Amino acid sequence: MRIYVLGAGSIGSLFGALLTRAGHDVTLIGRKDQVKAIEGRGLKVVGHEEFTVYPSAELHVPSEPPDLMILATKSYSTKEALNCASSSIGSETWVLSIQNGLGNEDLALKFTQNVLGGVTTNGAMLVEWGVVRWTGKGVTIIGRYPTGAHPFVEEVVAAFRGAGLEAEATENAVGWKWVKAIVNSVINPLGAILEVKNGALLEDPWLEGISVEIAREGCTVAQQLGVEFDVHPLELLWDTLRRTRDNYNSMLQDLRRGRPTEIDYINGKIVEYAKGLGLEAPRNELLWALVKAREKK
Repeated sequence: MRIYVLGAGSIGSLFGALLTRAGHDVTLIGRKDQVKAIEGRGLKVVGHEEFTVYPSAELHVPSEPPDLMILATKSYSTKEALNCASSSIGSETWVLSIQNGLGNEDLALKFTQNVLGGVTTNGAMLVEWGVVRWTGKGVTIIGRYPTGAHPFVEEVVAAFRGAGLEAEATENAVGWKWVKAIVNSVINPLGAILEVKNGALLEDPWLEGISVEIAREGCTVAQQLGVEFDVHPLELLWDTLRRTRDNYNSMLQDLRRGRPTEIDYINGKIVEYAKGLGLEAPRNELLWALVKAREKK
């Protein structure tokens, strides 16, 4: 399968490396320093597994349409990434978002109807240019967006499994995107504000209680929108925290590097949808404001 990965950060690099090792024709599109490192010494995975592969790496999207285009950029870069890749999205190309947050797939639908929604609980961290650490093994759920089945979904799931990733197909991509967004609405801002590893939310009864209330607030909004869950967000929350208890989440990593976070597309989106329904989401709104304040610092 010819695969382009837009965004050669932590998750994009991890998935790109695993798919390359499995024999797929992978091209990673990323920043100059990352591209230069991969071209010079390959892409190295450390952590749960250790290996080095040599995928193609480019600053710009190749013109030849791929079978699969994986969106792994930050959510605030989705529109720009799709605009840059638009001429490479062929009639048979499928676009898969494995990004955090809500709304990425809706942007992709403006470019093609062949859109897949994906969520993953795998943990990854870019140690240095060209080196990604697989910090936590998890599951990746993939489905046609917004709903329904398609044979290509099964092809992608099979490719991911063949690459060593635990993967499953779903006919409820919207539900899974909301479940993951609710999970992220808890873990990311709390970990970022308190500067703690994910496991702290399991170990501290105060944080455990706050986590439940934040998640319930997101559930109320989703359910009012008619979203159905295949798994309860609290169930995935506790599972994710156990799997990644030693991780510092990506939002905290972004703040430490002086980069923008995805808070607008996680807690911010939950607040936005709540207001559209005439509801309030005060816990999510507070976390949104606190992280925005941290960004300015």
